[in-house]
Amino acid sequence: MAAACRSPEGFVVIVAARMVAIVVLGLLLWPELGRYRAEWLLADGNARLERVLRGATTGNDAMHMADAARNEAQRAAVVLVGDPRPILQQSIALLLQQRGTEAIALLTPAIAAGERPELTINLGRARGISGDSTGASAAFLRTAWISPAAIATLPKAMRGDLLDQVKSLEADLRNGRLTAAPPLG
Repeated sequence: MAAACRSPEGFVVIVAARMVAIVVLGLLLWPELGRYRAEWLLADGNARLERVLRGATTGNDAMHMADAARNEAQRAAVVLVGDPRPILQQSIALLLQQRGTEAIALLTPAIAAGERPELTINLGRARGISGDSTGASAAFLRTAWISPAAIATLPKAMRGDLLDQVKSLEADLRNGRLTAAPPLG
């Protein structure tokens, strides 16, 4: 290599090779810049929601923070296709704003694409906000069936009843009386 640098042609070849390597590296990293930005949007939205949930921000300011978090999550979702975190963040913001119908519309297709307990519990909350107590109960039971730990944020009395129902359903499953998971509602 040292001998190649002694001639002008060799120097040009080395510089050209390095430039090509830099361009190729840049092209490989380009898609990651969008993902990096989306992760920052989610982190910022999460921090906003945490402030509202902790009560550090209240009233109209809390509603504006929730809306900003929802908007950031929507922007992140464009890049993070298939990632449930933007949907989860949007649903939490909608729930804080008492917009249950919109949360249901957001969560239903996301759950159909890939059921996750953090989404089904929010579906139960959204149904409850919207006045559908039967649908809310079904979503909470399904959440408890999928992951008993996921219902830890529900009221204690409600958790006990749900866990009793899950135990009963598991006994039915062991005895052959249950052929499917409890419906989502």
